Amino acid sequence: MPPQKAAKKKKGITLTPEKKKQLKQLIMQKAAEELKKQQEREAEEKKKAVDARVPQLQIDGLDKSSLEKKVKDLYAAVCRLEEEKYDWEARLGRQTEEINELNIKVNDVKGKFSKPMLKKVSKTQQKMAKFDKEAMKKTRLMVATLKSTGVSKFALDEDEGKEKKPDWGVDQLKHKDANEEAEKEEAEEEEEEEEEEEEEE
Repeated sequence: MPPQKAAKKKKGITLTPEKKKQLKQLIMQKAAEELKKQQEREAEEKKKAVDARVPQLQIDGLDKSSLEKKVKDLYAAVCRLEEEKYDWEARLGRQTEEINELNIKVNDVKGKFSKPMLKKVSKTQQKMAKFDKEAMKKTRLMVATLKSTGVSKFALDEDEGKEKKPDWGVDQLKHKDANEEAEKEEAEEEEEEEEEEEEEE
């Protein structure tokens, strides 16, 4: 008995990949045909509803006055249908709002809350962010431990602040100083000569 049961279990429908593909294509084809038939049925129902509401236009053998009357009737019918359409759209909007509010109340009562979608973040990004935070902490600590020297880093040195004079300017200054010394010596000699003359008199 046990071997027979094992043999029965082994017997089953096994499909090859080709047969599976063919079966899938048949199912998709059948679904497409059903969808097409459903669309055709809906279109026919819509056409019947329109024909029932709006009769066929018969304007053969009508004069000008009757044509104007027909146009006015059609215009009035279009206005009435637009009003009905607006009313139905407003009613549908109110109903959808009521349904949403009721769903929210039901979820509140049951304690079911919609979970927000979480952003997927790779671990490498998390690690890099962690390293960045650690580096920022280190730099902050280093800045906090530094002591100020009291000297502005933007201050210029005295030597740099002074403008260097050109060589030709230095030579002129030397000549000027030599001329001034020579004039002083001449003035002193003249004063001495005058004093000697006065003493002799």
